[in-house]
Amino acid sequence: MRKLLRVAALLALAALGAPAGAAQYGQAAEPLPLRNYLAPAQQFSPQLSPSGRYLAYFQMRPARDGGDLLVVRDLDAPDPAAASRAAGFDVAEIRWLQWASEERLLVGVSARVDVRVGGTRHVVEVPMTRVLSIRREALTQPVVLMQEESRRMAGAIYNLRLATVTDFLPNDPDHVLMPARRGRMLHLFRVNLATGASELVERGSALTLGWHADASGRPVMRVDRSDSGRRVFVYLREGATDRWRRVSDFRINELSNAAQQFTWAGQSGDSGQVYVQTRPQGADRSGIYLYDINQGQILRQAAEHPQVDISRPLIDSHTGRYAGYFFIDDRLRFHYLNPALRAHYEGLEEFFAGEASVVPVAARGARMLVYVSGPQEPGVYYLYDMAAGSIEPLLNSMPALQPERLAPVRIVRYPARDGLQITGYLTEPPGGAGPHTPLVVMPHGGPESRDMYDFDPLAQVIASRGYAVFQPNFRGSSGYGRAFATAGFRQWGGAMQNDVTDGVQWLAAQGLADPQRVCIAGLSYGGYSALAGAALTPDLYRCAVAGAAVTNLTAFIDYWRERDGDAHYYWVESMGDPRSDRAAMDAASPVHLADRIRIPVLLFHGARDETVPVAQSREMVLALARAGVAHQYREYPGLRHQFHGRVEQMDVAQRMLALFDNTIGPRAGATDPFALSGPAVELPPPAADDEDYPETGLDAEEEEDGG
Repeated sequence: MRKLLRVAALLALAALGAPAGAAQYGQAAEPLPLRNYLAPAQQFSPQLSPSGRYLAYFQMRPARDGGDLLVVRDLDAPDPAAASRAAGFDVAEIRWLQWASEERLLVGVSARVDVRVGGTRHVVEVPMTRVLSIRREALTQPVVLMQEESRRMAGAIYNLRLATVTDFLPNDPDHVLMPARRGRMLHLFRVNLATGASELVERGSALTLGWHADASGRPVMRVDRSDSGRRVFVYLREGATDRWRRVSDFRINELSNAAQQFTWAGQSGDSGQVYVQTRPQGADRSGIYLYDINQGQILRQAAEHPQVDISRPLIDSHTGRYAGYFFIDDRLRFHYLNPALRAHYEGLEEFFAGEASVVPVAARGARMLVYVSGPQEPGVYYLYDMAAGSIEPLLNSMPALQPERLAPVRIVRYPARDGLQITGYLTEPPGGAGPHTPLVVMPHGGPESRDMYDFDPLAQVIASRGYAVFQPNFRGSSGYGRAFATAGFRQWGGAMQNDVTDGVQWLAAQGLADPQRVCIAGLSYGGYSALAGAALTPDLYRCAVAGAAVTNLTAFIDYWRERDGDAHYYWVESMGDPRSDRAAMDAASPVHLADRIRIPVLLFHGARDETVPVAQSREMVLALARAGVAHQYREYPGLRHQFHGRVEQMDVAQRMLALFDNTIGPRAGATDPFALSGPAVELPPPAADDEDYPETGLDAEEEEDGG
């Protein structure tokens, strides 16, 4: 099969060819514009119908052109492109889509609506989400699910976000299960796809987040939150009763991985047994386990990877059954339970020769839809015919980026000073990395996050300007097991920072970077690491960029003590306890080390950041000013911690590149380190305050999905 696949795929891809006269990476070429790297994808969420015959996807368009476009193609037609149907959505934006049956699509949409607050004349514009049920043959005649119920429910303001599907009920193609609120209480409803009408199935509480159902559609797992919203409680139904038993609870914050605590992994086919993902007491890695609901205990281990955590289970979106899992060693990889699907997937991996991650989106009938992404492939959807062994490209998510203009990435492994093995990724500039190559170090956030071998738009744009980019997975990173993650606890400014330093020195010793031309940049914990690097190793770096950074560890702990007790407990475990560790924490806080910094520093922060309060950056700015350190600070009024604003991203990237150019690049020492090489990005005026209605408890930037 592999040989057939490889030959057929090569023939299919050869037809694409390379752009005429395109420069190969490494040859002299004008860098692509910044907007090419940071522009949003234009085509999203392709999905195959249950038979595999129909393909649906949506195309992003501005409202002035009719809004987002839903496209449905008949892949069995002689000319599938000609057999396409489309419908626009005006001001509504498509968020997700999913086939409920061969004849009907569900589409999650969002729009901004005016809401009167508290019965007053004050009107606030807030986001609203809904699910539309659409017949394949009548795309312009959508039915809004739960519309009448949402209007009559007491306190309808609580149902501004009504776009989550709990279960698609494969044995009942006319209905789905959806949660919705009556007043503050979140209940579960069975919803008719043809009419949008609903009936109550299960009652929840004001603290309920959602449910999971067994093969019969009966809710058997309920997930609640704590009063603070920072702790999650998992309940399982006791047999055939209406009683619920709590089986797990864990903290939720920026750093924790909920999937590795105790989460749903799919139905088993037996109504009394389900699959869950968890990390049992004493285990180092997260795995998949078969769980007996009636006995309230694990029956057996279904899957565990020998080196890394299982990232997530694979759940068949149509049947709800556990179908396998995926994990990250360096690339994203999948393991199917079905032997035939597993063989096809392994053949696809072989064809792409390990240069990209092959992400199966759906396998329906004889077709498999896959998403391929890697350092030199920003993302293309392919349709693979499993019977014919042929593959063809369908949608290119970022057509403005040609693969031959993107940088290769080298996987590096090096020993930390205490012998611990660390993995990192080196994105190389045109011409490759050598002893005279300037280097930008980019530690990830979290710190319990991680980088991987994949397309990274910021690393790519920096590399295209002549810099190597180094992304180390220092101790404390996720995915390598609990012991590796907890090795970072109370090592802010210590062993975690040493891992970054050791990586820079290793690259220089290997002849892959110029040790005299190194800058460091990061967001969140990465921003902390950039400032800590500038202060604790002042001779190693020539500039630093810190976004949304923790700068004062004890003040940060105090912030979370007042805000959320559960999150505060985690941060004490991660950083230290000011009552007993204040001296060590102050010694690791950049705000107290500003007089050691001798390089220019660029800081930026979102004014609405509730994870790392903006006061952390403001205090750092004052400390840098008192110490006489050259610095520039940008504060963005409308942004929160995740920094989603496209224009703001462009502004930060332009200022960052200018700083690199003026310190370790072609203009080093010749001009002001913060001088821009071109006109500054024009920021939009601050948006009107669109804080959520104060009693909803929902974040305006949350996006619901199809389950």
